[in-house]
Amino acid sequence: MVLVLNGVIQDERPINTHALFLEHPVYRETATQLLSIPTKTVGAPGLLYVCQREMAAVAPHDRNVNIIGSDDATTCIIVVVRHSGSGAIALAHLDGNGTDEAVSAMVARVQELAFGYPEGRIELQLIGGFSDPQGYAEDLFSNIMRVRQIV
Repeated sequence: MVLVLNGVIQDERPINTHALFLEHPVYRETATQLLSIPTKTVGAPGLLYVCQREMAAVAPHDRNVNIIGSDDATTCIIVVVRHSGSGAIALAHLDGNGTDEAVSAMVARVQELAFGYPEGRIELQLIGGFSDPQGYAEDLFSNIMRVRQIV
């Protein structure tokens, strides 16, 4: 796969968040906008909640799921993999355990759910991972970006 960030094909993956924000300051601005959105409590019907160390994937026409989500990502990173043509989506709440396997499984499952949709690309979104003194979130970001199926 080809890695495209902010519409620009990348020769290399960003090695850390500092490099990512330096090359693409729009991501820092987008993160600030996301943080400014008030939280919303969602009721159980139609909600698929993903806990830490869990992953779920759904097709857009799933009658049982209207919202897929997670919360409380401090040093954890919530990873979203989406097929732009079909709307198939996978979400995981990663803490550093089994990162390679989880991201690989997410990409594979989204590709399975998108079968039959010729148009579309695999999109990756990362949420969470605050800057902690021990560097856990930074290590997790680097591990996610090293997963072969992403690029």
